[in-house]
Amino acid sequence: MTSSHSDKDKGYGLDHLRAEVNYRPRWGEVSAAWRQTVSCQCDVSYGVGDRGFLDFFPAANAATAPTLVFIHGGYWHKGDKSFYSFVAQPFVERGVSCITLNYDFCPSVHITDITAQVQQALVWIWRHADELGIDGNRLHLSGHSAGGHLTAMMATTRWSDVAPDLPSDLIKSAIPVSGLFNLAPLLVEPVNEVLRLTKQEAHEQSPLERVANTRVPHLVGSGGHESDAFNGQSDAYAAALQQAGVAVERLQAPQCNHFEVMDAYADPQSELFQKMLALIQRS
Repeated sequence: MTSSHSDKDKGYGLDHLRAEVNYRPRWGEVSAAWRQTVSCQCDVSYGVGDRGFLDFFPAANAATAPTLVFIHGGYWHKGDKSFYSFVAQPFVERGVSCITLNYDFCPSVHITDITAQVQQALVWIWRHADELGIDGNRLHLSGHSAGGHLTAMMATTRWSDVAPDLPSDLIKSAIPVSGLFNLAPLLVEPVNEVLRLTKQEAHEQSPLERVANTRVPHLVGSGGHESDAFNGQSDAYAAALQQAGVAVERLQAPQCNHFEVMDAYADPQSELFQKMLALIQRS
């Protein structure tokens, strides 16, 4: 059960949070400052789409360390990896390399196309692991909001269907945060004017319909002060994974709304960060 709070009945709307005013500029400033102080490779093309670029932040022991790939949110039609370099800092400082991804946006493409694009980004990372100087057998995946949805779509991908030489366990763990796992409710939301979801695509692009495909260990996170709609999505996905026999832990970051949860994500003192780090370091 979620606690009583002002966002409880907001459904899938996020405009009241004024993300661009209250969160992203600050994240962008912190991210830009950190990029100036560390070794990183920015705007590396992974070869698919107009926005098909990634930023790579290697840990000191990158060749043997795990690598966390992070997918930003923005309801599949806005946002940028440059705002989210800050999430990499505490992981890199603790021996985990990080990669942040961009992807193409609706309405120029459909969510189906974005899913395929992110699959190809992960294939590119796996195939180019030696060039990046990372261990391709230690890839972990996380994302926030729409990125949480894409994380779950990757975790429920049959990689042999993408390319026959790919390992079935290409992703060693999945950490979707404040994700959307059943897209059907969005069919009647105003955002669908941009997404252009059909009933068929909403079904096909819902990770809840695909849990039988995965054995990837999950940590499913959200903010304790998010709406019941968002927390209900995470609850349902975690329950479906558990029923399918997948190792999963469900965690709410206390007193965090849909955007504040990303501050907890990058806070080494938070339970969310500590559990993410522990999951990543296990494999």
